[in-house]
Amino acid sequence: MKNLPPLRSLVAFDAAARHLSFAKAAQELYVTPGAVGQLIHKLEDWLGLKLFHRDVRKVRLTDAGALYFGRINGALGQISDASLALRKRQRDEVRISMPPSFARKWFVPRMVRFMDLHPGISISIDASAAVVDFDKESVDVAIRHFTPVASDRLDIELLFLEELRVYCSPAYRTRLALQQPNDLARTTLLATRIHPYWDQWFRQFTTLPERGTGGIPAIHFDASHLAIDTAKCEQGVVLTSASLVEQEIANGELIELFEARLSVTEGYYLVAPKGAFAQGGAVDALRRWIRQECAPS
Repeated sequence: MKNLPPLRSLVAFDAAARHLSFAKAAQELYVTPGAVGQLIHKLEDWLGLKLFHRDVRKVRLTDAGALYFGRINGALGQISDASLALRKRQRDEVRISMPPSFARKWFVPRMVRFMDLHPGISISIDASAAVVDFDKESVDVAIRHFTPVASDRLDIELLFLEELRVYCSPAYRTRLALQQPNDLARTTLLATRIHPYWDQWFRQFTTLPERGTGGIPAIHFDASHLAIDTAKCEQGVVLTSASLVEQEIANGELIELFEARLSVTEGYYLVAPKGAFAQGGAVDALRRWIRQECAPS
């Protein structure tokens, strides 16, 4: 339809108007405040008028913006309700999105257990860490690694919090004689985008000078499973979650070097449109199984 404004901009405007904050809208949509601002600028350009007064550290709706918000808010709610109703009919299939490393290292090795329990349910996996727009994408539920904020548009449930540990291969430990945390000064650090906490780990568990730790060789990876595979190949030490190295620990390919575990605020969470879990069916069956798998043994 040619007369429709940019739909992503409408969603960003709706969130910003409800919160009267680009920052809070960004938290709800899991994007940056700058991205929210750009989307709203795009909508303003399309409409040919300003929707917000932008003051220092706060925004206010213009008269036109307030009127427009009142008109579109109910329409977006109807779209959301219709989408959820359609998903409810598809009770024999669940489409789930999750980060690639979590899919490879945690979910896929366990998936057969879910299929044994629910042979009539099919699963489609989207291995991606990109932000999910449930209103536009055919995704029922997502697993995300983040620090959540309250949302009136999403159901968010904790699976487990993170506790990061240092791992390497047994041969690498022997070759470099790694006995205590300070010994990591002579290693190669395998750093991941999802767990960028090496500096914090060194501050908490070693007495090495900060300048010295900055000079330790490091390899940076976008995906955690690549860093883990590199550690298995005796190329360095990796700081990661125990949930991602279960198979490597069981096979003896990796060992935990020290009892030096770093607690962080992020965790893995289930995320779905508001009310999706309460509808029962395949989505709720998968949710219950995942929560059971994540429960402490």
